[in-house]
Amino acid sequence: MTLQDTARGDTVLRLSGITKRFGALTANDAISFSLAKGEVVALLGENGAGKTTLMNILFGHYTADAGEVEVFGQALPPGQPGAALAAGVGMVHQHFTLADNMTVLENVLLGTGSLWSPGLGKPAARRKLQELAQDFGLRVDPDARVAELSVGERQRVEILKALYRDARILILDEPTAVLTPQEADALFLTLRKMVARMASAGRPSVRAGVGAAMGSSRISGAPGGGNGTGALPPDPRDISGQKKTGASVWGGRGQAA
Repeated sequence: MTLQDTARGDTVLRLSGITKRFGALTANDAISFSLAKGEVVALLGENGAGKTTLMNILFGHYTADAGEVEVFGQALPPGQPGAALAAGVGMVHQHFTLADNMTVLENVLLGTGSLWSPGLGKPAARRKLQELAQDFGLRVDPDARVAELSVGERQRVEILKALYRDARILILDEPTAVLTPQEADALFLTLRKMVARMASAGRPSVRAGVGAAMGSSRISGAPGGGNGTGALPPDPRDISGQKKTGASVWGGRGQAA
């Protein structure tokens, strides 16, 4: 995958010259990419084009062979998911990382506090979770067991986990791959609501998703092996008949892939 993207004003995320090789295979070839505040961007490309690899580098799962990542003007240490989380980067994987035997609230809280005091602060956590769910249209029962949830509901929990940790840049890996058409439409509406709320609040954030371009304001990618950028229709249904594989990135609270 080779991609050159022109930086815009109010840049919240910048990847410069990212190169990643796996043996003889070059997955990412000197990729430069940026995301502006209040923007939704889709990264498009065929399966195997290197989109998920690029997002794993952004989140710290992989270490690039060359290049650097900047989040809100600060260099991000490579290969450190903890540093990415601390900088406000969140990631929702295609294959969810939830504990089926735990409730929604327990999953959201997992990893946010001491294992020796799992009940500490639960009332406040419940209120924050319910506020986030209300604000962004991510309705889910905090006391429901994850094993009993639909795929779309599980995705909402993953997004809420990132928002609960105050993610300002959110990566969505293949966000529509496992969703029904109705669930995909609901996801796009949620992303639009997030952009509107974050833009009006003046809080920068970015979201990135691999898998769908619908609902994005700009596309960047290497479709068919070439480079390209352009605009997408404001209504997701305008391109609902097009089969695209890629990623979405939003700069208002967070997104990229």
